[in-house]
Amino acid sequence: MAGQFRSYVWDPLLILSQIVLMQTVYYGSLGLWLALVDGLVRSSPSLDQMFDAEILGFSTPPGRLSMMSFILNALT
Repeated sequence: MAGQFRSYVWDPLLILSQIVLMQTVYYGSLGLWLALVDGLVRSSPSLDQMFDAEILGFSTPPGRLSMMSFILNALT
């Protein structure tokens, strides 16, 4: 008998593992976009570009680069 989709079974481990996987893929691809954009403009990469709310904005050049990476990540 082939595997079947278990739509009638509540599987919290499956749900949690899917959430963790999606977050990992999202932040991993965002990190790649940030590294690529930083490499193109010869800027030093930093985790603050992802997680610091003060950097995320169009008022500063690093903020523009971060926002461009977020937009590219959303499109891919």
